[in-house]
Amino acid sequence: MKKLISLALAATMGLSLAACGGSSTSTAGAEAGKDSAAGGSYTLKVGTALTETDPLFIALTEVFEKTVEEKTNGDVQVEVYSGSQLGSDEDVLEQAIVGAGVGIITDPGRLSNYVYDIGVLQAPYIVSSYDEALKLFETPTFQELAAQVEAQGFNILSFNYYQGERELFTKTPVTGPADLKGLRIRSSGSQVVTSTLEAMGANTTVLAWSEAYQALQQQVIEGVEVHLSAAVGSSMQEVTKYLAFTGHQQLLTGLVISDAWFQKLPAEYQQILKDASYEAGKSASENVIAKNDEYLKTLTDGGIEVVDCDVEAFKTACDKAYEVLKYTEIKAKLDADMGR
Repeated sequence: MKKLISLALAATMGLSLAACGGSSTSTAGAEAGKDSAAGGSYTLKVGTALTETDPLFIALTEVFEKTVEEKTNGDVQVEVYSGSQLGSDEDVLEQAIVGAGVGIITDPGRLSNYVYDIGVLQAPYIVSSYDEALKLFETPTFQELAAQVEAQGFNILSFNYYQGERELFTKTPVTGPADLKGLRIRSSGSQVVTSTLEAMGANTTVLAWSEAYQALQQQVIEGVEVHLSAAVGSSMQEVTKYLAFTGHQQLLTGLVISDAWFQKLPAEYQQILKDASYEAGKSASENVIAKNDEYLKTLTDGGIEVVDCDVEAFKTACDKAYEVLKYTEIKAKLDADMGR
């Protein structure tokens, strides 16, 4: 599996997301890629919107950062930033396009701003499990989409960072699409997420994830769609009351960096980064899956009530999202690749 994904991605694309650390948003991107204080020839600043307790953030620091620095003898320094300290996904991606030494863990929905059809990989119920998602990322159709992303100036080190299944956290119980009518649910702003939520019956409000907790506190929104690890990391049990296991998305994300910066590295270092990213993604994904029961217990102990929901009704409702997004044809190609 690793070899297949590495070969596919090595031939295609690049990009990167939000991170952890102490730099300010105004200076982190501008300084990225310059010699580090530790004396390395190259510096890569990696961002994520997640907290420092999230398995993905931990994998970035404990696996990706350490492996890269050890195997390059410190010549490549990696700095990881949590809580969108490098800026929004969109900000970091724009920095990457112009050659800054930055990366972000980001999703297909945001990449669809550059290559529209890749957003189908985040469309509702496109896959039903983590293993199926990994197979999807090996398909010829994915490789075609990846090549198009690469042409925009990105390099995807790997796309195997599983953040979990997306569910609905709300202030009132949601058992089916009708219960979402009139509820304001937070969207990341990507067309895929917004169209999915609206097909499911909700109204949407675009907010950064870092603003969701306060927005729930202040009744600006009535709910969010998010995976369990991020829900725990942002204490959703304190500001929502109900959890519906809609499973409308299996969230695999990619570590995307600047291709211009990547091409400045010696070939040996390029392979080290790709291998380290894959191993970090594998570690993060395994930990997310292993800890799901623990996350759920934390949420329910904190007062969250799990409600029964009609998943088939949500699936049927989400057919409309493919029509609105004009993803019917690209979905058919993926279905053919997957033999379904």
